[in-house]
Amino acid sequence: MRKILLTSVGIAALAVSANATDFTLSGTAKIKVADDGNTSVDVSTAVGVSKTFDNGMVLSLSNNNMANAGELTITSDAVAVTFGDFDQNEKTPGLNGDAAASDISSDGISHSSDAGGISLGATVAGVGIGAAMNNEGDTMFGGSFTSDMGGMAVTIGGDVYSDNTSSADQTTMGVKAALGALTIVAHSKQVEAASGGTDTVSYSAAYTAGGLVIGFQGNDADASSYSATYTVVPGMQFEIGSKDNGTTSTSSAELQMTF
Repeated sequence: MRKILLTSVGIAALAVSANATDFTLSGTAKIKVADDGNTSVDVSTAVGVSKTFDNGMVLSLSNNNMANAGELTITSDAVAVTFGDFDQNEKTPGLNGDAAASDISSDGISHSSDAGGISLGATVAGVGIGAAMNNEGDTMFGGSFTSDMGGMAVTIGGDVYSDNTSSADQTTMGVKAALGALTIVAHSKQVEAASGGTDTVSYSAAYTAGGLVIGFQGNDADASSYSATYTVVPGMQFEIGSKDNGTTSTSSAELQMTF
């Protein structure tokens, strides 16, 4: 177990009374394999604070086993393996232009479970490759590449998902084009449902002007959304959105702060 003394790090959030307060961060990460071959991730973390007052009294606080993370990534050169997240390395470009609760969510593979998920991402000769499996017996394989076409950065990718129940097998394909401040995505998702299956075509666009991002999403199932994101200051964003699923329209707003 390694402890990191954070008071020596120049982080503004921890700079208050730094020479009188000690912060420690410690934890363990485990990748477990059961006798049936199923895998799981266990991560435990602990944060400690110790402060010495002018009269010599010492106050110590600790928070052990904070909301355990269920995801662990190991990276080496052009290869990354993630445990606990099945779709970490999907290669089909996803819709952009969403904010607050305005995402129409009609893109990407809909997998059954992250339990025991192992996802591999690699780059070979400029081509991104993804592969995944989980405890349910589901598998996914995909690939993507990016090229410059007439001044546009274009990414083309696709994924093939095989569910342990064949009626849930899926195939996704997409293309993303970026031209200056405008980014456009077109996405196709086919689900091999037992009762006939579905094929949904989705599209989105996002335009950036300084600290403001205007977004749009839509699909051929009559869902659509509009959104706007404004960066108030670095690390603080205000987002508003409106989503219509074809029958009802809902509005949303949120103030997001990152640190």
